[in-house]
Amino acid sequence: MTFYDYLIETFGVNEPIFSSDIKYMGYSKPWLFKELSKLCDDGKLIRYERGIYYIPTKSRIGNSILSPEKVIERKYLRNGEDVFGFYSGLTLQNIIGLSTQSPNVIEICTNSEISKLRNVTVGWQKVILRRARAKITKENTGVLSFLELMNMISTKTWSDNDLTAIRKYIHKNNITRKDIATYAPVFPDKTMRNLIESGVIYDITQ
Repeated sequence: MTFYDYLIETFGVNEPIFSSDIKYMGYSKPWLFKELSKLCDDGKLIRYERGIYYIPTKSRIGNSILSPEKVIERKYLRNGEDVFGFYSGLTLQNIIGLSTQSPNVIEICTNSEISKLRNVTVGWQKVILRRARAKITKENTGVLSFLELMNMISTKTWSDNDLTAIRKYIHKNNITRKDIATYAPVFPDKTMRNLIESGVIYDITQ
């Protein structure tokens, strides 16, 4: 199997290829980067940004463009079953159904960020990154994103529809009082205050 065939079989087309994920027949990193460079020169591979590539599809109007959302997901949210980030802010509110506004800037909490807050641009997409308050895993993503939501918004203006959407999110993610007790200490006091004053705490019965 050639190196190019390996890339297609392992990562597919129009998908982000992180150089750190490439494991080809035990070859060294310098050799891999040399081969990646050759494929870029031949037009078989496109360098998206440092350390990130993709195999484009071709049409009469040129090469396909890799979606920044795919890069964002792999870089800051998950890699297969390994989850290390979640959407927050207005992005999370939109996902839950608390807002119909499509945010121009995506907000993310992630283990991949060491700064408290940082603004980056991936492709044409602006992103606000926040350092995770606790290590994010597949198991605790639901409760951490829920507590982040309770910390960042005012619950006083919630409508019945908002409360219904929140309850659905709680049940969908199987958030329990034990989960809340475990992670509430790493959040500001405002988080629990909003949780209690909104009455949502009573929907977490386990």
